[in-house]
Amino acid sequence: MAAMQSHSRTCLSQNLQLSAQHWRRTPQFLHHQRRLTLYAAQGQTGTDFARQQQSSSKGPKGNGTSGGNGTTPTGQSTGTERDQRKAIAAKISAARALARKLAEEKQAAVNAAKQAAEHSMDEEELEAIKQSVEQATAEAAREAARADALARAARQMGPSGSSQLFDLERLRAENEALQQLVLEVAQNKQEAQRKVAGLKQKYSNLLAKIDEAEEDQMASASPQQPDLRESAAAEADEEGSDTEPTQEQAVLAREALAREGKLESTLQACAADAARKGNPFFVLPQEGVTVGETSTLYYDRLKGALPSTSKLVFKAGLNRWESIQLKDLGRAEGLNPADSSEWWSVDIQMPKDTFQVQFVINDDVSGMVDNNKNRDYELPLLNPPAKIKSLKVGQRESNPGRSGFASSCQPVNSQQRVLLMTLLTFVSAHFEGKKIEAEEAAIWEEMLSAADMVQEEARQRYKKSKESKESELMKEARTIVEERRSAVVMGIRGESGRDGVFQWVSGPPTAGKPATLAYNKNSGGLRNSQGVLLHLGYDGWWEEDMQELPLKRMSDAKVSQHNLVHHGDWYSCQLDVLDTAFVLDFVFSDTAKRSWDNNAQQDFHSRVEGAVSGDDLARLLYKAFKSGHEQEDEQGAARAAQSAVCKLEIKAKAGKKRRELQRQVLFTMPIRPKAGQSVRVYYNPDVTPLRGRPEAWLRGGWNRGAHQAQIGPLELKPVVPGGGGFLQAEVQVPEDASVLDMVFSDSGTTSGGFFDSNHGLGYHVPIRGSRVPQPSLSICHISVEMAPIAKVGGMGDVVTALGRAVQEEGHKVEVILPKYDCIQYDEVQELSQSGDFFWNNTQVKVWQGQVEGLSTTFLEPCNGMFWVGCVYGRNDDANRFNFFCNVALEYLRHHAGGSRPDIIHCHDWPTAPVCYGDKGPSKSVFTIHNLNFGADLIGRAMQAAQVGTTVSPTYAAEVSGHPSVAPHMNKFFGIINGIDMDIWDPQSDQFLPRNFSVNEAEDGKAAAKSELRRRMNLSTADVPIVGVVTRLTHQKGIHLIKHAAWRTLERGGQFVLLGSAPDPRVQAEFNALAGDLGRQYPDRARLWFAYDEPLSHLIYAGCDMFLVPSVFEPCGLTQMIAMRYGTIPVVRKTGGLNDTVFDVDDDKERAAAAGMGTNGYSFEGTDPSALDYGLNRALSSWYNEQQLWRQLVKRVMDQDWSWANPALDYIELYYKALRS
Repeated sequence: MAAMQSHSRTCLSQNLQLSAQHWRRTPQFLHHQRRLTLYAAQGQTGTDFARQQQSSSKGPKGNGTSGGNGTTPTGQSTGTERDQRKAIAAKISAARALARKLAEEKQAAVNAAKQAAEHSMDEEELEAIKQSVEQATAEAAREAARADALARAARQMGPSGSSQLFDLERLRAENEALQQLVLEVAQNKQEAQRKVAGLKQKYSNLLAKIDEAEEDQMASASPQQPDLRESAAAEADEEGSDTEPTQEQAVLAREALAREGKLESTLQACAADAARKGNPFFVLPQEGVTVGETSTLYYDRLKGALPSTSKLVFKAGLNRWESIQLKDLGRAEGLNPADSSEWWSVDIQMPKDTFQVQFVINDDVSGMVDNNKNRDYELPLLNPPAKIKSLKVGQRESNPGRSGFASSCQPVNSQQRVLLMTLLTFVSAHFEGKKIEAEEAAIWEEMLSAADMVQEEARQRYKKSKESKESELMKEARTIVEERRSAVVMGIRGESGRDGVFQWVSGPPTAGKPATLAYNKNSGGLRNSQGVLLHLGYDGWWEEDMQELPLKRMSDAKVSQHNLVHHGDWYSCQLDVLDTAFVLDFVFSDTAKRSWDNNAQQDFHSRVEGAVSGDDLARLLYKAFKSGHEQEDEQGAARAAQSAVCKLEIKAKAGKKRRELQRQVLFTMPIRPKAGQSVRVYYNPDVTPLRGRPEAWLRGGWNRGAHQAQIGPLELKPVVPGGGGFLQAEVQVPEDASVLDMVFSDSGTTSGGFFDSNHGLGYHVPIRGSRVPQPSLSICHISVEMAPIAKVGGMGDVVTALGRAVQEEGHKVEVILPKYDCIQYDEVQELSQSGDFFWNNTQVKVWQGQVEGLSTTFLEPCNGMFWVGCVYGRNDDANRFNFFCNVALEYLRHHAGGSRPDIIHCHDWPTAPVCYGDKGPSKSVFTIHNLNFGADLIGRAMQAAQVGTTVSPTYAAEVSGHPSVAPHMNKFFGIINGIDMDIWDPQSDQFLPRNFSVNEAEDGKAAAKSELRRRMNLSTADVPIVGVVTRLTHQKGIHLIKHAAWRTLERGGQFVLLGSAPDPRVQAEFNALAGDLGRQYPDRARLWFAYDEPLSHLIYAGCDMFLVPSVFEPCGLTQMIAMRYGTIPVVRKTGGLNDTVFDVDDDKERAAAAGMGTNGYSFEGTDPSALDYGLNRALSSWYNEQQLWRQLVKRVMDQDWSWANPALDYIELYYKALRS
């Protein structure tokens, strides 16, 4: 049997090696390659080629082909030319399809190699096969990419024989001249900009002459012109050979050093020299990189501050990132590993026309990049081209004295004019792009510089809060003493003993010392009982803190020694007297506690000698409260500092992402304009409602319309005269401006035309250095929920987290809430009654407090409406909340200190009446959290509110046809919720066995997984865990949850659920499910039907996958919390789930458009087979693609689901409401 297995493995290995080594020689591959190269050169698809062969006998070949005699009038094109242009476009699609086919074949080969592992193939042999397959398939992919490039060149040239052809080599010369300009920018920016300005002027003057020259150029077109398709193919082949690095020279150089015994010493010397200079890299040869020849780059991962990884990628930008090279690094040989270094290496070769090489190092596992702190690294080049040669094609230069950029860019026709303008636009955009990069880097450096100050401020705030808490502790200690040493206790007449009943035989009890109590069993109701128990308390049975001590019968000698009554039956015990006790309280019973002696229901009492005073007791209690908290305080300060820096970084990243997305439409230079200086506005009408309009005009103002100065209308001009793309205008910023406000139109008049107002929000750019700071908004949230004090669903989270995020942006935020009797008052700071008023003959008490840093007003009607032990769940909820809305409006009108909020933000049907009530001058924003309840009230609120929102863009689209929403779509917006990054933070979560960051995700999640299994009594098998945390209602897809439990277990995984059902029938179903799962899979499934906050954190961190199969879900927070902890979501595509989870297979383009990476698995239907599509792919990926899974875990942890960006969206809507 062993021999047969060995033979099988050998055959499999040989087959795979044969496939890898000879794949490129197979007829299939050669056919693909020949077909692709032929079509790329001829600019046609296989269908077009066949059609041409079939029609060759039907007419002459000259029409529309190279060398033909037919001509076409300017501005027109023949049907043949149109067909050929279509053929070119179709060919590009064919090239891409072939590239995809090659990629699929590559994946098939790799999968075959993986299958070999299942047959126990030798690992080294398997790795060799895999590398061979990878090399062959990568070469095939390069061939496909090169053919695609040829196709694009053919598409730009147009059909052969067309009068619109331009010289490809001339185009290359133009590009090289532009490269030279870019190079000059690095050497003399001012001079280069002067040249560009001159070129713009020159070509503006030449445009008028182009049309006259066109006719002459067409007439002089030679039938013997070279076939430009062949020229393009040849040039692409030549360039391809330049860019294909060969490793021979580098290998030979290393082998030569090795033969001389100098390789290791040379590498160690280079590494030491790089360390002295603070460089994380060096090259071999040491002199530098010779273009056109092969060199070796060595990179120290630890100096570059990348995490531990299995794959690093060298990403080089040639000639100011005009083109890019990607190469995998491997662990370097010849360099001794050390604790302070980890060297990797890669052989590189730069094309001969390379004059500059910048590079970064990518960690392909975590996605992190070492880019030299946003400055990129640069390779030293030994022989970069000193001069860009001028290429002349077709005919020699008519004036040998003219050379360089001007002569090589002489325009000849309208098509070349368009190209030239595009190139010049590109140069200008390149300059601006570099400025943007530099300014973004400066913004990031400012954030880093501010981090130390932010940390210290956070520590000081924490310290002050602790001091405030210490004051509260002392106050609490004094309150306890007052209760404990009450008048009743102080009035107790204690006894030091009673003849014939009890005696303190060791003397009166003394604080902090032992004492012995003797008791005569025959004195009371215990005469006939078996044994005696002492029940001991202190200070009037304070907090019912009681000890039970057994008494032992005393000997006659002891009785005589202590002069006790001889006819009694005496028992005694020793006890320790508390050092804080003032009075001892005690009674006696038999051991069965059936018979008692409690001094005729008066109990026994003895005063304690040496008892501490009330003040001393308060100090002792305060000291006890504080004891052991010093280390906790230091850890708390460190967590506060870390959280502050994390928030700062999150806000910086959110701001940058926001600017990047807006930059597709609009940006300014500088990107942070300064008051009193000019700013240039760049606007791209092609992606706005002004697309295709002949003109674009800017108009606007300052400070959200509060400034008296107005802008424009100003006509925007092309960046390059005659060019397309972005338009520009320059604006002078007033010294007292804090915000630049803009809209755009296609006309300079105020009536008619097309407008781009950014969906009514306008475009706004912050201004630095204003003499007058931007005034803050005053926002008041009126809600019936607030986390964490009165939370039922997601609404409470939104009110608190959104309020905090907007407050952190510098605005004033207040929350008004009913004063329920079920509020978690320990989470409310500084609660006190500030007044009262009457509404509808009912007294309403007003309370003020702080909740999570937000000023909170509690309104307490004295009619008992909110003293019912719950938030919802009564038959009179609508009446109760309507009453609350009216008293809230009354409070704002007459009892809020005379100030009215700018914005009243109402949430869902319970506070809808506020929107259509008497708000005075305040504007209202209304948020729909769930349209399934109170639709009529919601409809009235939507009609009255200035702005309506809901909790995700997809949910906004899903409910857009609802009668409550449809008439108001012009003011309805969907904004995805965020999560509280302080509460849900794996780096500081107190409920985890080990805190972890994204770089420690593997170990941190493993620890959480182990603890979760221990708590849930699951086996420790190496299998995935699927988790669910939810309310068990039909909205949450309970039928799919049941199916997922069985499917997970069938696939070998484990399943955990935390939640409960408000419907007893549903709960009964899940109780039965828990029983069935427990019987069939006793150590692989556990369902927990109770509220358990620590367990929820453990599930988020310890599971591998998190299931959210909701039938509908307006937003959903659990999937975002799961990703924060590195747990991959599997969700149904609905509402906010669709807006936050981008399928790894199906949503790459959608994720890129949102500025995100793919992050989970999704499905669309509501049937079990639909769920299987998402869940099965997730499970298969965990089982079969562990490296990709680890990358996915790190990617989701890096994504930002905070309130930083949504808060900015809401602020824009608040301003919109003010303008309405």
